[in-house]
Amino acid sequence: MKSTFYLITATIFLGLNFHLAKVILKEVNFIEAGFWRFLFGSVTLIVLGLKNLSSFKLIQKNLKGISLTGFIGLFGFNLFFFLGLLNTSAVNAALIVSLNPALTILFSHKILKTSINKIQIIGVIITFIGVTYLILKGNITNISNIQFNYGDILILIANVFFALHHVWVKKYATTISSLNFTLLTSLCCLIGFFILLPINGMEVVTAHTSKFWMAVFGLGSLGTALAYYLWQKGVLTAGADKTGIYMNVVPLSAALFTILFKENLFTYHLTGGLCILIGILISKSSTSKFSKALS
Repeated sequence: MKSTFYLITATIFLGLNFHLAKVILKEVNFIEAGFWRFLFGSVTLIVLGLKNLSSFKLIQKNLKGISLTGFIGLFGFNLFFFLGLLNTSAVNAALIVSLNPALTILFSHKILKTSINKIQIIGVIITFIGVTYLILKGNITNISNIQFNYGDILILIANVFFALHHVWVKKYATTISSLNFTLLTSLCCLIGFFILLPINGMEVVTAHTSKFWMAVFGLGSLGTALAYYLWQKGVLTAGADKTGIYMNVVPLSAALFTILFKENLFTYHLTGGLCILIGILISKSSTSKFSKALS
């Protein structure tokens, strides 16, 4: 039950990110946006865990896991995702990212040797249908307008990195607290974006509006620090193969936040959302005696 709370709360914050990112990207490029996001996120995590920061010896002991999860899983995902969005549509990206649960289950099976059962696969398929319905705005004929290109390959690479992120969290975040592991992997992202800053340059800090800073605070503190912290706790509690499916709550969360941002909410949002939730409940029941009998 705790893992469900962690994961649902994390995906709610991740859904909010889409709206906050729109505000930020009106004033800066995606590299600077990533820098500010992980700077605020890292500072928030330092403040939250100030009394229990990991020792250098413990960090050194877990350096491999931190580096893989932070630089490849997290930073790799963010970098390729933004690069992909520059070359493809948000619809294509959302469809490809909705495959994340299936990839996570596959990598978890290969790396962590977890089992795969029929009920779990059925749940993943139902959530994918729900996400697809949501993205196509309830009109299946819209699928004919989707064209895949170079940017979609980048989004797929990002998706692979994020699926590996889930698995590596479960594998490596065992001897270090979730808060500190989240902080250290976020610092990897901050370092990555800081190195890339000279490519596009950086805007004058005093030139930004109050809306920009409010969005950066929300994206960094809620959408990064708390979201990744709760997500990683959920992964550690439930397992990577059981948590990937919750990523499909993100587009539903983003849709529901349209109300706060004074955008329209339609029937297809609710229909797709219901389908996503049913799929999650079915997948979550994959540990029951009934599902084991079918496996």
